[in-house]
Amino acid sequence: MPQNLYYVQPGDTLAGIAGRFGVTVQAILEANVICNPNLIFVNQILIIPSPGLDLPKAGGGPYYVVLPGDTLFCLARQFNTSVRVLAAINQISNPNIILSGTELLIGPDIPDPAELTASWESAEQQCDTLNSLQVHGIFYIGSFQWAALGRTAVRPLLKFLNSPCDVVQYWAAISLARIAMNRQVRISLNRFANRTGAVGDAARLALRRIDLAARGRKRVHLTTANTYLAEEPFLDAPAVELPMGTEVIVRRWHIPSPTGEELPPGGLAIWDQVQVVATGQIGFLLRVGYQEIELV
Repeated sequence: MPQNLYYVQPGDTLAGIAGRFGVTVQAILEANVICNPNLIFVNQILIIPSPGLDLPKAGGGPYYVVLPGDTLFCLARQFNTSVRVLAAINQISNPNIILSGTELLIGPDIPDPAELTASWESAEQQCDTLNSLQVHGIFYIGSFQWAALGRTAVRPLLKFLNSPCDVVQYWAAISLARIAMNRQVRISLNRFANRTGAVGDAARLALRRIDLAARGRKRVHLTTANTYLAEEPFLDAPAVELPMGTEVIVRRWHIPSPTGEELPPGGLAIWDQVQVVATGQIGFLLRVGYQEIELV
């Protein structure tokens, strides 16, 4: 295992870890999302910065799992956003209270539903000519923007679910899966659940995610494609296949490749540490394409 990936051990402190690796506590704080330097947790993954290797901060995005000692004020600073935005996009009524173990959506701002609708409608007119970068920028990113709007997003997404463009239909279903609410959504998705192909797959995943959320299990995510669970966050690490629809709980979001490995076309390889619900197995899922998560 490279020196710049570290799992916190019992009795560790940031000062002790920093001394062991010849770096400063401040350097570790700048490399990882850590709200309280006096609170680190056994098996927590830390990136230990290496000279000449410039990595993004590890620990969060597009979601973040709240740890004891976290506050919205601290997290807003960590993710270059505001307490107002984090509270709004996560429907938090009291910004002074966030619960350890909950999962927050991270976003830079509160989306404008009219602008988001117009963006999707414009792309819908170019359905047959959209390239992968456009799909990423409009629909993949848009799926999290719709999620940030919550219930407000349901009506426009149900409209897009009936689009003549399969790409729009697919991402409308994925967006509804991220929101995971509303009885009317189930009725609409059921019309697509018997289809073959990507739209049918997305509809079935969305229905399952809504059911999970209704049972208080919204932290359980579903894989949206056949993928691989790697033992460590390295491209050559041993891995086992996970079929589409596998239930996982994310333990730590957004872990950049500790060695700077790249995965075209998105650049740096990014991983998420997950635990498979059925087996308890812990490993890493590689983000694909433009660093996209294959989870809803």
